[in-house]
Amino acid sequence: MFQIFKRLCSKKFQTSQEHESILPRNRFADLDFERVLKSGTCDRIDEVGHCVEDGEITLFDFSIDFAEFEFIGAFKIEEEDQFQQLLARLNSIDNAIQSCLESEMKQPIPQFAKDLGYTQKRWEKTFYFHPWVLSFEENPPNLRYVADYVNDEFTVYFAKKHGRWQAYWDAECQKVIEES
Repeated sequence: MFQIFKRLCSKKFQTSQEHESILPRNRFADLDFERVLKSGTCDRIDEVGHCVEDGEITLFDFSIDFAEFEFIGAFKIEEEDQFQQLLARLNSIDNAIQSCLESEMKQPIPQFAKDLGYTQKRWEKTFYFHPWVLSFEENPPNLRYVADYVNDEFTVYFAKKHGRWQAYWDAECQKVIEES
């Protein structure tokens, strides 16, 4: 009898844990910059975006490493070190962003969405975003996320604080994205 009760509690615990993190986590856990350099498509481009042999900007296409979505990175040649440091932190930053999106997703469906016929499942799908373009060309460096199911996107901005990259919701780098 105790074993049956234990199994039931275990299933409920597993189900509640699965439900707690609906959005994907650890999408960049196995990111190896050296491997990416070798396997990703790497092009040199000029300020206009044309491929040129002596371009000042390096453009990486990581679609080989991320089968579920395409991920592009762009940085000036002299910023490769900074780019590498940010990539090392990208997994924890992405997990924090996913956590924030889940918090918003759990809020009641707003009236305008109900009026448009959104169900709970359809509403949740509007929070499925994937990272798309990590750009060091702009100031501050930023990462654009695009939606999987709706025509939407948002941008996360980066700045170094105490020698470590931190993510922000705003271009002025005032509204920090808290990591847990």
